[in-house]
Amino acid sequence: MDTQPRPVDFYNEAYKRQHYFRYADWIYTPYISSLTAVCGLKKGQSVLDVGCGQGFFSQMFSRCGMKVHGIDISEAGVSAARALYGAAGITFSVAEAQAVALSEQFDCVFVRSCSLYNTESFTSQKSVSRNLFRYLKPDGTFIFVYNSNFSSKPSPEWRYHSLSDVKQHFSDCPDPKIFFANRMAIYFLRRYSFTTFVTRLSIFLSRITRTGGDLICILRKPVVAGPG
Repeated sequence: MDTQPRPVDFYNEAYKRQHYFRYADWIYTPYISSLTAVCGLKKGQSVLDVGCGQGFFSQMFSRCGMKVHGIDISEAGVSAARALYGAAGITFSVAEAQAVALSEQFDCVFVRSCSLYNTESFTSQKSVSRNLFRYLKPDGTFIFVYNSNFSSKPSPEWRYHSLSDVKQHFSDCPDPKIFFANRMAIYFLRRYSFTTFVTRLSIFLSRITRTGGDLICILRKPVVAGPG
């Protein structure tokens, strides 16, 4: 399967449709609040939402008390995000994840199902993640989320990565925490979803029901000690 990142024209056209991905507040409110709790994020901390699209997850983090800036390659997406959530104090800008140049660092970088990771070379191509790590404060949290499926169900457009793929991609990083969970598991179990047991259970259910879930990798940027 030869999957490639979708071009910006695709997203500019898609984001002309209101709520293109049809995310539901009731399922993602506990999802993001549980994720922030597991990561130890506090109210008032800053979040960079990479590939923010129409701003849904940006506003989810904002509702958790975070100061959020969203970036996306799509002008249509950023325009929609500003119209929907700009009044809430969230800022947005048009930028490419692999070449973004920002003047500040953030307490958290969040990237969910970014199409730049939808490639066969995901395990070895680490330039996007390395660039985004530059915008993390020391001891900041990098949250990688990617929709996947552990059944044999094929997809002509989306590369279903495995836990092993994610582990290889982040092999240069110290102590990556890698999980897999479907949204209903997180809805019912909240922060207890981020465990080895639930990961194994979610993979089993994905295989027999042919439904997907999210691969989640949580990383901390090391604090570099000064000369001592």
